Amino acid sequence: MKKEIWGFYPPPLGGISMYCKRLSEKLRAKDVDVLLRNFAKSKSDKEYVVDVDHRIWQFVSLLFGKKRLIHSQFTNIFMLLLLYIFGWRHPLIMTLHNRRIILLGGWKKWVVNRLFLRARYIVYNDSDYTAELQKHFDIDLNKIVILPTYISPSKDECRGVTPEIAEFCNRHKYTMSANAHRLMNNVFGDVYGLDQIIELMNRLVNKDGMDVGLVFCMVEYDDNYYNESLRTIKKYNLKNNFLFVIASPVNGFEVWAHTDLFLRPTMSDMEGISVKEALEFGTPVVASDVCVRPREAVLYRKADVDDLYDKVSGVLKEKKRVEYSPEVSVPDELAKLYSHF
Repeated sequence: MKKEIWGFYPPPLGGISMYCKRLSEKLRAKDVDVLLRNFAKSKSDKEYVVDVDHRIWQFVSLLFGKKRLIHSQFTNIFMLLLLYIFGWRHPLIMTLHNRRIILLGGWKKWVVNRLFLRARYIVYNDSDYTAELQKHFDIDLNKIVILPTYISPSKDECRGVTPEIAEFCNRHKYTMSANAHRLMNNVFGDVYGLDQIIELMNRLVNKDGMDVGLVFCMVEYDDNYYNESLRTIKKYNLKNNFLFVIASPVNGFEVWAHTDLFLRPTMSDMEGISVKEALEFGTPVVASDVCVRPREAVLYRKADVDDLYDKVSGVLKEKKRVEYSPEVSVPDELAKLYSHF
Protein backbone atom coordinates (compact mmCIF):
# COMPACT_ATOMS: atom_id res chain seq x y z
CA MET A 1 0.00 0.00 0.00
CA LYS A 2 1.23 3.48 -0.90
CA LYS A 3 2.33 5.63 2.06
CA GLU A 4 1.75 9.37 1.90
CA ILE A 5 2.44 12.22 4.31
CA TRP A 6 -0.14 14.96 3.81
CA GLY A 7 1.32 18.22 5.04
CA PHE A 8 3.71 20.95 3.96
CA TYR A 9 7.18 21.38 2.51
CA PRO A 10 9.22 24.49 3.44
CA PRO A 11 9.24 27.37 2.96
CA PRO A 12 7.92 28.70 5.24
CA LEU A 13 10.34 27.25 7.78
CA GLY A 14 7.78 26.28 10.41
CA GLY A 15 7.77 23.38 12.84
CA ILE A 16 5.29 21.31 10.83
CA SER A 17 6.89 21.90 7.44
CA MET A 18 10.36 21.02 8.75
CA TYR A 19 8.94 17.91 10.42
CA CYS A 20 7.38 16.81 7.11
CA LYS A 21 10.59 17.46 5.21
CA ARG A 22 12.88 15.68 7.67
CA LEU A 23 10.50 12.77 8.21
CA SER A 24 10.15 12.16 4.46
CA GLU A 25 13.89 12.26 3.91
CA LYS A 26 14.75 10.02 6.86
CA LEU A 27 12.07 7.45 5.98
CA ARG A 28 13.26 7.27 2.38
CA ALA A 29 16.83 6.82 3.63
CA LYS A 30 15.48 3.74 5.44
CA ASP A 31 13.96 2.45 2.16
CA VAL A 32 10.42 3.35 3.16
CA ASP A 33 8.67 4.35 -0.06
CA VAL A 34 6.82 7.47 1.05
CA LEU A 35 5.55 10.56 -0.74
CA LEU A 36 4.97 14.00 0.75
CA ARG A 37 1.89 15.75 -0.62
CA ASN A 38 2.75 19.40 -0.26
CA PHE A 39 -0.22 21.67 0.48
CA ALA A 40 2.00 24.74 0.96
CA LYS A 41 1.96 27.53 -1.62
CA SER A 42 5.67 27.04 -2.29
CA LYS A 43 6.86 24.48 -4.81
CA SER A 44 9.51 21.80 -4.45
CA ASP A 45 11.77 20.10 -6.97
CA LYS A 46 12.31 17.04 -4.75
CA GLU A 47 11.31 13.76 -6.37
CA TYR A 48 9.49 12.56 -3.26
CA VAL A 49 7.35 15.74 -3.00
CA VAL A 50 4.09 16.12 -4.92
CA ASP A 51 2.95 19.75 -5.01
CA VAL A 52 -0.80 20.17 -4.65
CA ASP A 53 -2.09 22.84 -7.03
CA HIS A 54 -5.80 22.28 -6.44
CA ARG A 55 -6.45 21.43 -2.82
CA ILE A 56 -10.14 20.55 -3.05
CA TRP A 57 -9.62 18.30 -6.06
CA GLN A 58 -6.80 16.52 -4.25
CA PHE A 59 -9.26 15.55 -1.51
CA VAL A 60 -12.01 14.63 -3.99
CA SER A 61 -9.57 12.32 -5.80
CA LEU A 62 -9.47 10.16 -2.68
CA LEU A 63 -12.83 8.74 -3.78
CA PHE A 64 -11.06 7.02 -6.68
CA GLY A 65 -8.02 4.82 -7.25
CA LYS A 66 -6.19 2.47 -4.95
CA LYS A 67 -6.21 2.77 -1.19
CA ARG A 68 -3.25 4.48 0.42
CA LEU A 69 -2.04 5.22 3.94
CA ILE A 70 -2.51 8.91 4.74
CA HIS A 71 -0.41 10.38 7.54
CA SER A 72 -2.10 13.72 8.26
CA GLN A 73 -0.21 16.73 9.64
CA PHE A 74 -3.15 19.14 9.32
CA THR A 75 -4.21 21.54 12.05
CA ASN A 76 -6.57 23.58 9.84
CA ILE A 77 -10.18 22.55 10.49
CA PHE A 78 -11.24 22.95 6.84
CA MET A 79 -8.47 20.60 5.71
CA LEU A 80 -9.62 18.14 8.36
CA LEU A 81 -13.22 18.51 7.18
CA LEU A 82 -12.24 17.68 3.59
CA LEU A 83 -10.20 14.73 4.83
CA TYR A 84 -13.25 13.47 6.74
CA ILE A 85 -15.65 13.87 3.81
CA PHE A 86 -13.47 12.37 1.08
CA GLY A 87 -10.86 10.23 2.86
CA TRP A 88 -13.08 7.53 4.34
CA ARG A 89 -11.69 4.76 2.07
CA HIS A 90 -8.13 5.13 3.27
CA PRO A 91 -6.35 4.16 6.51
CA LEU A 92 -5.37 7.25 8.50
CA ILE A 93 -2.65 8.24 10.96
CA MET A 94 -3.03 11.64 12.61
CA THR A 95 -0.14 13.54 14.21
CA LEU A 96 -1.25 16.31 16.57
CA HIS A 97 0.95 19.40 16.50
CA ASN A 98 -0.76 21.67 19.03
CA ARG A 99 -3.05 21.57 22.04
CA ARG A 100 -5.59 24.07 20.74
CA ILE A 101 -7.68 21.28 19.26
CA ILE A 102 -9.43 20.87 22.64
CA LEU A 103 -10.86 24.40 22.26
CA LEU A 104 -12.98 23.39 19.27
CA GLY A 105 -16.74 23.28 19.67
CA GLY A 106 -19.84 22.62 17.57
CA TRP A 107 -19.35 21.11 14.12
CA LYS A 108 -15.57 21.57 14.30
CA LYS A 109 -15.34 19.39 17.38
CA TRP A 110 -17.63 16.85 15.70
CA VAL A 111 -15.35 16.63 12.64
CA VAL A 112 -12.24 16.02 14.75
CA ASN A 113 -14.06 13.47 16.87
CA ARG A 114 -15.16 11.54 13.78
CA LEU A 115 -11.61 11.56 12.46
CA PHE A 116 -10.29 10.30 15.80
CA LEU A 117 -12.79 7.44 15.62
CA ARG A 118 -11.67 6.61 12.08
CA ALA A 119 -7.91 6.96 12.58
CA ARG A 120 -5.80 3.84 13.06
CA TYR A 121 -3.25 5.76 15.16
CA ILE A 122 -3.21 9.18 16.86
CA VAL A 123 0.34 10.40 17.47
CA TYR A 124 1.49 13.10 19.89
CA ASN A 125 4.36 13.62 22.29
CA ASP A 126 2.88 14.16 25.76
CA SER A 127 1.17 11.34 27.66
CA ASP A 128 -0.23 13.92 30.12
CA TYR A 129 -2.33 15.33 27.25
CA THR A 130 -4.32 12.10 26.98
CA ALA A 131 -6.60 12.96 29.89
CA GLU A 132 -7.44 16.34 28.33
CA LEU A 133 -8.26 14.71 24.98
CA GLN A 134 -10.50 12.17 26.68
CA LYS A 135 -12.56 14.97 28.25
CA HIS A 136 -13.38 16.39 24.82
CA PHE A 137 -13.28 13.49 22.36
CA ASP A 138 -14.07 9.79 22.06
CA ILE A 139 -10.52 8.49 22.20
CA ASP A 140 -9.61 4.81 21.93
CA LEU A 141 -6.52 4.47 24.11
CA ASN A 142 -5.29 1.58 21.95
CA LYS A 143 -4.83 4.02 19.06
CA ILE A 144 -2.60 6.44 20.93
CA VAL A 145 1.12 6.50 20.15
CA ILE A 146 3.28 8.76 22.33
CA LEU A 147 6.07 9.96 20.09
CA PRO A 148 7.94 13.28 19.73
CA THR A 149 7.83 15.22 16.48
CA TYR A 150 11.41 16.42 16.76
CA ILE A 151 13.78 15.11 14.09
CA SER A 152 17.37 16.35 14.05
CA PRO A 153 18.36 18.65 11.18
CA SER A 154 20.58 17.16 8.49
CA LYS A 155 23.94 18.69 7.57
CA ASP A 156 22.70 19.77 4.14
CA GLU A 157 20.21 22.12 5.83
CA CYS A 158 22.98 24.29 7.28
CA ARG A 159 23.48 27.58 5.45
CA GLY A 160 24.60 29.93 8.21
CA VAL A 161 22.90 33.03 9.57
CA THR A 162 22.51 36.26 7.62
CA PRO A 163 25.06 39.09 8.01
CA GLU A 164 22.31 41.14 9.69
CA ILE A 165 21.81 38.52 12.41
CA ALA A 166 25.56 37.95 12.86
CA GLU A 167 26.23 41.70 13.18
CA PHE A 168 23.36 42.14 15.67
CA CYS A 169 24.65 39.30 17.86
CA ASN A 170 28.21 40.59 17.76
CA ARG A 171 26.97 44.01 18.93
CA HIS A 172 25.67 42.70 22.26
CA LYS A 173 27.41 41.03 25.20
CA TYR A 174 24.47 38.66 25.69
CA THR A 175 22.10 37.41 23.02
CA MET A 176 18.82 35.55 23.17
CA SER A 177 16.49 34.16 20.53
CA ALA A 178 12.80 33.24 20.33
CA ASN A 179 10.26 32.46 17.65
CA ALA A 180 6.64 32.31 16.59
CA HIS A 181 4.78 30.89 13.64
CA ARG A 182 2.09 33.57 13.71
CA LEU A 183 2.44 36.32 16.29
CA MET A 184 -1.05 36.91 17.70
CA ASN A 185 -3.35 37.11 20.67
CA ASN A 186 -6.06 34.50 21.25
CA VAL A 187 -7.89 32.91 24.19
CA PHE A 188 -4.49 31.91 25.62
CA GLY A 189 -3.24 35.51 25.42
CA ASP A 190 -0.03 36.20 23.50
CA VAL A 191 0.48 32.60 22.34
CA TYR A 192 4.25 32.85 21.85
CA GLY A 193 4.90 35.16 24.79
CA LEU A 194 6.37 38.21 23.07
CA ASP A 195 4.67 40.38 25.72
CA GLN A 196 6.59 38.48 28.43
CA ILE A 197 9.83 38.84 26.48
CA ILE A 198 9.40 42.61 26.21
CA GLU A 199 8.84 42.92 29.96
CA LEU A 200 11.83 40.65 30.58
CA MET A 201 14.05 42.77 28.33
CA ASN A 202 12.89 45.94 30.09
CA ARG A 203 14.14 44.53 33.39
CA LEU A 204 17.40 43.14 32.02
CA VAL A 205 18.35 46.22 30.00
CA ASN A 206 16.78 49.19 31.77
CA LYS A 207 16.87 48.01 35.39
CA ASP A 208 19.91 45.71 35.49
CA GLY A 209 21.93 47.57 32.85
CA MET A 210 22.73 44.38 30.92
CA ASP A 211 23.74 44.58 27.26
CA VAL A 212 21.25 42.08 25.83
CA GLY A 213 19.99 41.65 22.29
CA LEU A 214 17.08 39.44 21.25
CA VAL A 215 16.47 37.91 17.80
CA PHE A 216 12.78 37.10 17.25
CA CYS A 217 11.99 34.94 14.22
CA MET A 218 8.46 34.57 12.88
CA VAL A 219 6.67 33.54 9.71
CA GLU A 220 3.73 35.95 9.91
CA TYR A 221 1.90 38.19 12.35
CA ASP A 222 -1.33 39.93 13.22
CA ASP A 223 -0.77 43.55 12.14
CA ASN A 224 -2.49 45.16 15.11
CA TYR A 225 -0.73 43.05 17.71
CA TYR A 226 2.69 43.38 16.07
CA ASN A 227 2.37 47.17 15.90
CA GLU A 228 1.21 47.27 19.51
CA SER A 229 4.29 45.27 20.51
CA LEU A 230 6.57 47.63 18.58
CA ARG A 231 5.04 50.61 20.39
CA THR A 232 5.78 49.01 23.76
CA ILE A 233 9.37 48.29 22.68
CA LYS A 234 9.76 51.92 21.63
CA LYS A 235 8.25 53.13 24.93
CA TYR A 236 10.85 51.12 26.83
CA ASN A 237 13.62 52.46 24.56
CA LEU A 238 14.52 48.92 23.46
CA LYS A 239 14.50 49.32 19.67
CA ASN A 240 18.24 48.64 19.43
CA ASN A 241 17.86 45.51 21.53
CA PHE A 242 15.37 43.73 19.27
CA LEU A 243 15.84 42.24 15.82
CA PHE A 244 12.71 40.87 14.14
CA VAL A 245 13.37 38.32 11.40
CA ILE A 246 10.19 37.84 9.37
CA ALA A 247 9.51 35.12 6.77
CA SER A 248 13.24 34.61 6.25
CA PRO A 249 14.76 31.50 4.65
CA VAL A 250 17.32 31.39 7.47
CA ASN A 251 17.17 28.20 9.53
CA GLY A 252 15.86 28.75 13.03
CA PHE A 253 18.22 26.20 14.58
CA GLU A 254 21.20 28.14 13.24
CA VAL A 255 19.89 31.32 14.85
CA TRP A 256 19.39 29.54 18.19
CA ALA A 257 22.93 28.12 17.93
CA HIS A 258 24.27 31.65 17.35
CA THR A 259 22.82 33.00 20.61
CA ASP A 260 23.49 32.47 24.32
CA LEU A 261 19.94 31.49 25.26
CA PHE A 262 16.74 30.38 23.56
CA LEU A 263 13.38 31.41 25.03
CA ARG A 264 10.09 29.53 24.63
CA PRO A 265 7.60 31.51 26.76
CA THR A 266 4.54 29.98 25.11
CA MET A 267 1.09 29.97 26.68
CA SER A 268 0.27 26.68 24.95
CA ASP A 269 2.52 24.07 23.36
CA MET A 270 2.38 20.49 22.21
CA GLU A 271 6.15 20.03 22.12
CA GLY A 272 8.11 23.04 20.90
CA ILE A 273 10.45 21.61 18.27
CA SER A 274 12.63 24.71 18.47
CA VAL A 275 13.38 23.90 22.13
CA LYS A 276 14.99 20.62 21.10
CA GLU A 277 16.76 22.25 18.15
CA ALA A 278 18.37 24.78 20.47
CA LEU A 279 19.40 22.14 23.00
CA GLU A 280 20.88 19.84 20.37
CA PHE A 281 23.07 22.70 19.14
CA GLY A 282 24.25 23.45 22.68
CA THR A 283 22.14 26.52 23.42
CA PRO A 284 20.51 26.67 26.89
CA VAL A 285 16.72 26.99 26.96
CA VAL A 286 14.29 28.67 29.33
CA ALA A 287 10.73 27.58 28.56
CA SER A 288 7.25 27.74 30.05
CA ASP A 289 5.95 24.71 31.90
CA VAL A 290 2.88 24.24 29.66
CA CYS A 291 3.91 20.81 28.39
CA VAL A 292 6.52 18.11 28.84
CA ARG A 293 10.00 19.46 28.01
CA PRO A 294 13.45 17.86 27.86
CA ARG A 295 15.06 17.70 31.30
CA GLU A 296 17.92 19.86 30.00
CA ALA A 297 15.54 22.83 29.59
CA VAL A 298 15.04 25.26 32.48
CA LEU A 299 11.32 25.68 33.14
CA TYR A 300 9.47 28.64 34.60
CA ARG A 301 5.84 29.06 35.64
CA LYS A 302 3.66 29.95 32.66
CA ALA A 303 3.07 33.72 32.25
CA ASP A 304 5.03 34.49 35.45
CA VAL A 305 7.45 37.22 34.32
CA ASP A 306 9.11 37.34 37.76
CA ASP A 307 9.97 33.65 37.51
CA LEU A 308 11.04 34.06 33.88
CA TYR A 309 13.35 36.91 34.87
CA ASP A 310 14.93 34.90 37.70
CA LYS A 311 15.58 31.88 35.47
CA VAL A 312 16.91 33.89 32.52
CA SER A 313 19.21 36.02 34.68
CA GLY A 314 20.83 32.94 36.14
CA VAL A 315 21.32 31.16 32.82
CA LEU A 316 22.66 34.25 31.02
CA LYS A 317 25.24 34.98 33.67
CA GLU A 318 26.51 31.38 33.55
CA LYS A 319 26.89 31.57 29.75
CA LYS A 320 27.29 27.79 29.67
CA ARG A 321 26.51 25.50 26.74
CA VAL A 322 24.44 22.34 27.21
CA GLU A 323 24.52 18.77 25.93
CA TYR A 324 21.42 17.04 24.59
CA SER A 325 20.60 14.05 22.40
CA PRO A 326 17.08 13.19 21.12
CA GLU A 327 15.54 10.45 23.24
CA VAL A 328 14.09 8.40 20.39
CA SER A 329 14.41 7.98 16.62
CA VAL A 330 11.08 9.27 15.32
CA PRO A 331 11.58 7.92 11.77
CA ASP A 332 12.34 4.43 13.12
CA GLU A 333 9.17 4.38 15.20
CA LEU A 334 6.98 5.69 12.40
CA ALA A 335 8.48 3.20 9.96
CA LYS A 336 7.21 0.48 12.31
CA LEU A 337 3.71 2.00 12.22
CA TYR A 338 3.78 2.29 8.43
CA SER A 339 4.78 -1.37 8.15
CA HIS A 340 1.33 -2.35 9.50
CA PHE A 341 -0.24 -1.25 6.22
